Amino acid sequence: MGLERPSSLGNDNTAAVLIQAAFRRHQKREEERMRTNTMMLETLEEASEAMINKRSGLLRVINSKLSGGLTQKLSRGMARLRLASALGRTKKKGDDNAPANAEAEEDVEKAELESDNDSPTELPSLSPSALEDIMTSLKDGSTFSMIDALAILGAAMVVFAGEDSVNFVDATENGSVVVVGDLHGQLHDLMFIFDQKGMPSEDNKYIFNGDLVDRGNHGCEIAILLCALKVAYPKFVFINRGNHEEAFINIYSGFEEECLGKYDHKVFQMFHRVFDWLPYACVVNSGVFVIHGGPPCDEGATIEDLRTLPRGQEGSRQEVDEKRTRWYKDIIWSDPHPEGSFLGSTPSHRGAGMLWGKDVSHRFLEMNDLSIILRSHQCVPGGIETCHGGKCFTLFSASRYCGTGENKGAVLVFKHGETTPQPANALVWSVPMSANLLGYERIRSERKGKEAVNDAVAAQAREYIIEYKTELYAHWQELEAQPNRPAKRGLINLYEWATGLTAVLKIKILWSRVFDKLVKEEDIVVVRGKRHVAWKTFLADYTVQLKGGCKAWQDDVVSRITSAVLQSGGDLLAAFEEMDADKSGEISKSEFLSAVRNSLPALSVLSDAQLAAVWDAFDADNSGSVDFDEFKNMLTSSMTANSTGEHQVGVRWSTQAKEGETSTEMSWEKNLSESLGRLFYSHRQELHHIWHTKFDLDESKSLSKEDFIQMLRVLDESTGKHLLSEEGLVALADGMDTDGNGRIDFKEFCVSMGRIAGTY
Repeated sequence: MGLERPSSLGNDNTAAVLIQAAFRRHQKREEERMRTNTMMLETLEEASEAMINKRSGLLRVINSKLSGGLTQKLSRGMARLRLASALGRTKKKGDDNAPANAEAEEDVEKAELESDNDSPTELPSLSPSALEDIMTSLKDGSTFSMIDALAILGAAMVVFAGEDSVNFVDATENGSVVVVGDLHGQLHDLMFIFDQKGMPSEDNKYIFNGDLVDRGNHGCEIAILLCALKVAYPKFVFINRGNHEEAFINIYSGFEEECLGKYDHKVFQMFHRVFDWLPYACVVNSGVFVIHGGPPCDEGATIEDLRTLPRGQEGSRQEVDEKRTRWYKDIIWSDPHPEGSFLGSTPSHRGAGMLWGKDVSHRFLEMNDLSIILRSHQCVPGGIETCHGGKCFTLFSASRYCGTGENKGAVLVFKHGETTPQPANALVWSVPMSANLLGYERIRSERKGKEAVNDAVAAQAREYIIEYKTELYAHWQELEAQPNRPAKRGLINLYEWATGLTAVLKIKILWSRVFDKLVKEEDIVVVRGKRHVAWKTFLADYTVQLKGGCKAWQDDVVSRITSAVLQSGGDLLAAFEEMDADKSGEISKSEFLSAVRNSLPALSVLSDAQLAAVWDAFDADNSGSVDFDEFKNMLTSSMTANSTGEHQVGVRWSTQAKEGETSTEMSWEKNLSESLGRLFYSHRQELHHIWHTKFDLDESKSLSKEDFIQMLRVLDESTGKHLLSEEGLVALADGMDTDGNGRIDFKEFCVSMGRIAGTY
């Protein structure tokens, strides 16, 4: 849109006013676009975390079924004598700030039980000059060695174990306290902050408010560096726990994969021994409550109560009363309610924590004689936002979040005695420009501009469409069955497409922004000048296909089932005739399953879930029953000649469409194949995790066929799918054992897990 042209270019004042007005309109549009983009990413992140929270129970079930594996804790190499020696040695080197907290002695034994390194570990030098060298190396793209990483993490665990669950941090008379929000593995932002605000010292204390890792590529470097600073300056550096310091979140959100790429799974587990001891909150200058998520929503909650909240292993945290267990979720998962007039609290969309209103903020602050709540946890466009009448602030420090966002990063600085943020003391940036920052020009060049947000949204949306494909099919099928509906059968308009995605996926975003990235051109039909979506072919594009050895096994399983159906062809129809005892003309699902089990032994290769997949494909209208005549029309036999001239019987799924329509119903074989593909694809993170934690003890990158079968059996049982019969599991293991040595290359299996059929 061009700028408005003044009627007289000679009138400088008029021209200036018009240009300024046009610029303000442009700036307002840009701010609104940035806010919309940030909201889209935040909405998808909340949906992702809700799904992860739902799956946390699955991991607990899997772990309970797999009692073997790495039952040893990660602690022996970080025993008290070695840790105390390492800490003491650092202190001898002239660092007066090395931890000498006598209260930590009792907690060292707790930390000792949670470590498992068999060899002595020496702590690297953490003098100011050594730390400066470390930061220079990190800027150049280096990372910590595994030995140094384990030593630093082990030492930090002892320091954190000696702290209360709430720390009190005061700025010195001439000093300040710098509060940093979410960093999410974006090391360039952390380096920029240190470059602008200086290194930790008595007059320059730091509070890092959780979510150090996940999303970005440098979570390991950030966490280890901050732990090193904590060990070197325990009274000047404080780290609160965020929801991304939860192990099950890291399994799904990238940090576990990062750790395995740089170290091994023992290091990942050591990170979580440290994270389990992170405090929950800080109080700055006796008036600023710094917490990752929010305050407990219960009436009467006090700082003193929070100081006694247990930390350490998850099991020990669960051995407390229900109220304090709920508080733990509140303080790392909660958000302010988006409606300013809302009062009270309601469960969060994230699947844990609460959305709380301004009355909760005011009540908590008054109860504890505090001035404001300063929290993080949400990506906000300007880096800083306030709500609840200026009593609650949100701070986010990862600029251009994930490389796709357009948000600013920010930190807040509190000088001596200050209990409310002063704008003049805030640091806000769009791009952290500074010399030699991780080759930042390369990082910036990899970002794709405005389209990167839509690409990220579309990528995550595809995962959800696969996850909820069955529900989407049912939703649009029900919509299509409505009487007097004007659209042609098999087509939905763009509004119906978008509202269907919102209703089923529980994600409210501007779907029009990613329409062309989710719907292929051939799935779009123009009717009377308006675009419609052929929804069945659209969903068919989101079929999961196995590859490699997995696909060969899957084809074999389907072939066996097909053969069993063929061998029982005539008997199958007779069984259905006998099944209709009341002559109702309909056969229920339970009657079908029972009759097949009792009358057709040739189908014993099918598990109950596989039979259910067959039935679900037969029940085309989702009515829960099949009309007898309809069933006879569905299942037909025909003779086809193969290349040798022999004849074989093929089973076809009747897909007779009305004139002018294209049939897209999938055969039951395809229905079953997709069920198998989705089992592996949708749960690939769980498979990856349990392989490393339970089976690959010697880090050989492979596992025995017996362990492979046990791993898949437990996943199948724990998800409630029951798609894998023992015969099928053995066949899969044999198929994946390509060199016949009795072991499975798990990397090969991961590559074969599946992919989306459609290309975009």
